[in-house]
Amino acid sequence: MRPRIFLLHAYRYSMAPCEEAFARLYPEAEAVRLLDESLYADAGADGTLPANIGARLSSLFRHCVVSGANGIVFTGSTFGPAVEAARGDLAIPLLKADEAMAEAAVAQGKRILLLATAKRAMPVIRRNLENAAKAAGAKPELAEAWVPDAQAANNAGRADEHDGLIADIANTKGADFDAIVLGQMSMAPARSRMSPEIAARVFTSPDASALKMRKLLGAG
Repeated sequence: MRPRIFLLHAYRYSMAPCEEAFARLYPEAEAVRLLDESLYADAGADGTLPANIGARLSSLFRHCVVSGANGIVFTGSTFGPAVEAARGDLAIPLLKADEAMAEAAVAQGKRILLLATAKRAMPVIRRNLENAAKAAGAKPELAEAWVPDAQAANNAGRADEHDGLIADIANTKGADFDAIVLGQMSMAPARSRMSPEIAARVFTSPDASALKMRKLLGAG
């Protein structure tokens, strides 16, 4: 029986990159998508989360479990700390959006550049990178760059513009870094617009999550 992985989304533009990664890297799994856009609708522009976020996430996780999930990937970076608190005693693996990517990037080298299109998510992703480094006994140099206007372009249906803005900053700033982290799952398609030298150092959360979930469930 194929393992059923719930891809739990708070942002619709994370769905396609995540599904593509699972189809390519973990084709043995049955990837099931679930979208709740109310989560980001109720989050503050500064990353402040509503008081009931824990209960809402717990309810979503329980829904996945009773629906036969063998694993869950939650794709909203901003919600990382709330996901940690709400996953509690789940008996199945639940990955935050960027935790597998953070582990992979830290293993790659000493200089890491974080790119993000959602400014409110940057402190959360940076904390995950710092935690991954501490767990690995590493002390990387972390730098970050926000990609202005990219998320607005994506929300308006201008995916080419979104990808181009990300690729331009990666190509411009990435040469001196061992690893380049694309902070949002929705950023993954921009890797195809980068120079080969830069793209080879890029880590995306869809790819890292698919590979980590495959390993956790014993498929390789």
